Amino acid sequence: MIPVSNYVDPAALEREMELLFRKGWQFVAMTDELANDQDFVCVDLPGTAIVVQNFAGSLRAFRNVCPHRLNLIQTEERGNRSLICRYHGWAFDGDGRPKTLPPRQGFAESRDDERVCLQRFHVASCGRFVFVSMEGAPPLLADYLGEFVPVLEQLSGAMGALTDVDTIHHAANWKLLAENVLECYHCGYVHPETFVKGLGIGKKPIADVRLDRGHSSSHFPKSPTARDALKAKAVAHLAGREFAHESFFHVHIFPNLFISSTEGTAFYVGHAIAVSAGETNLRTRFFAPGVDLDERAQARQDLMNKQGATLGKYVINEDRAILETVQRGMASANRPPLLGADEVRIEAFAAAYEAAIAG
Repeated sequence: MIPVSNYVDPAALEREMELLFRKGWQFVAMTDELANDQDFVCVDLPGTAIVVQNFAGSLRAFRNVCPHRLNLIQTEERGNRSLICRYHGWAFDGDGRPKTLPPRQGFAESRDDERVCLQRFHVASCGRFVFVSMEGAPPLLADYLGEFVPVLEQLSGAMGALTDVDTIHHAANWKLLAENVLECYHCGYVHPETFVKGLGIGKKPIADVRLDRGHSSSHFPKSPTARDALKAKAVAHLAGREFAHESFFHVHIFPNLFISSTEGTAFYVGHAIAVSAGETNLRTRFFAPGVDLDERAQARQDLMNKQGATLGKYVINEDRAILETVQRGMASANRPPLLGADEVRIEAFAAAYEAAIAG
């Protein structure tokens, strides 16, 4: 297991930023959020502010700091705006070079001088999932994702429109959010109404576990519930969906991306962004199923999308309440936690984490 001190010690987070988050590939956004010219998404990690922006159809990633007086350039989580600093009006092109320098600047450097250019990062996509690497010469994204390339591609095709985005703050270390979603042993205690009675998930052991390079997936099989007949009627318009399964399907892309499908009728993408050793911002994205519907069925699905996002965030907040008390427990623990057979994906996460932190 990961040492308990690594969940509470700011020095451990600094090491994670250096050896884990500034190496390899990090999820930043969905292509849905970057579809139009000048669309952008920002991700702020401790010590590194990242912006990914669409420049006439090409995605580019930069350190989101103006080289002039070190102002943040884009200040919202997402939006549509030219890459221009609000302080002195420095505007940048898709290569990170200044397009305009306001009059009276008195700078001798040329537009190609790295001192006046933004630091550029690598950006690549797998399906609809956009990743950034801060390494000078990163591995190919396909090599980093390994066996999960086709999984992300399949999910990208199965998901429909992005229906809801939000950010939920947790007073807990980012690793606790990752470990929590890798098992459903807790579901009967934390989600008795939402998961167990509502979805029929949590009574059966984890199944179909797949592990590769720190990434993992599994199915949490469904048990019959009293609501099955009503639910079948409610989702009858989705009967022809290609991505159908009698389970809660969950994917973890190391280190901090979570993707789930509830029987192929609803999809969720979670992104745990470390704020400090004891704080995490969880960015949530909910998606409709990718099924062509007539007007009447679409109206029904629109209502289900709203209900699904509301339920999903309710479940997240059930977990948040527990994880915040776990964080407090970590601060006073004097021995490592225990793992059972259903927590095999947590063990794999810990092994990948330790390998990365070891350098």
